[in-house]
Amino acid sequence: MKAQLINVKRRVKPILLTPDEARSNQAKLLVIDVQNPKFMTRMIPGGQRLNIDVLLKDIPSNQPVLIACLTGQRSFIAAQQLIQRGYCQVYVLKGGLMAWQRAGYSVWLT
Repeated sequence: MKAQLINVKRRVKPILLTPDEARSNQAKLLVIDVQNPKFMTRMIPGGQRLNIDVLLKDIPSNQPVLIACLTGQRSFIAAQQLIQRGYCQVYVLKGGLMAWQRAGYSVWLT
């Protein structure tokens, strides 16, 4: 008798945080920037670049993670991939770094 393969994908969506919510929780979050490094010009202070500063295998799956990019689109896709890999506390910066700057928060220029 063959074992039945059950394909159960997690249907959990990342949690969107406004810049104010992200800033107030920043000390508890590992901030990961997923912008294309070829075009990257700014990032949240204290943030790390995925695959440059930090590798996915080095992030514990229970670590609260804030994913950021310029507009939030790439972040959402990256966050969904993290959730599918078993990460349970995944947040996306709503509106990306553009919203972060509009809210008056500082950025690092790269």
